[in-house]
Amino acid sequence: MTNNPLDAAQGASMPPTEAPHSATMRAQMHTHRRLINALGFGGLLPFYGLAATVAWGPNAFQEWALAALAIYAATIVSFIGGLSWAFALLITPTGRTGQALLIWSVIPPLLAAACFLAQSPARLWLLVMVLAIAWIADNRFAKALQLPSAWIQLRTALSLLAIGALAWAASNLTAV
Repeated sequence: MTNNPLDAAQGASMPPTEAPHSATMRAQMHTHRRLINALGFGGLLPFYGLAATVAWGPNAFQEWALAALAIYAATIVSFIGGLSWAFALLITPTGRTGQALLIWSVIPPLLAAACFLAQSPARLWLLVMVLAIAWIADNRFAKALQLPSAWIQLRTALSLLAIGALAWAASNLTAV
């Protein structure tokens, strides 16, 4: 430790150090930005294609599209849960965060499966809630894990758009 006032002033103006996993993740997101965006936003195509079929398609296809939309949404929710499992194993969170991540990782798919006990359109509205709850949890974990802001921004955009598609389909359901 030095008593030099210049050293103290420089130390005070330096930004806090970034967690190694955050720096790695940020670099990977930058390197693979186009692919990540293509896969993420491309994953919304089934949401909107199926929601459009539910809203505007012939009656003969609406029931199939409704089932496919709910199954696809549940699959995405399960993927989101898997991210928490991976973060718990790869990042080595401190304190109880690691345990919380592992426990949380199985909750989204269980909630999504429970949505299938409801009839339509309630099933889609429940899936909307599950996606919203998963986003809230991921946002909190992202802060606790010091994940790059680009990750939660992408996660937010994808979640809001997926929620929008599910809500659109649920609000446009005819007697399916």
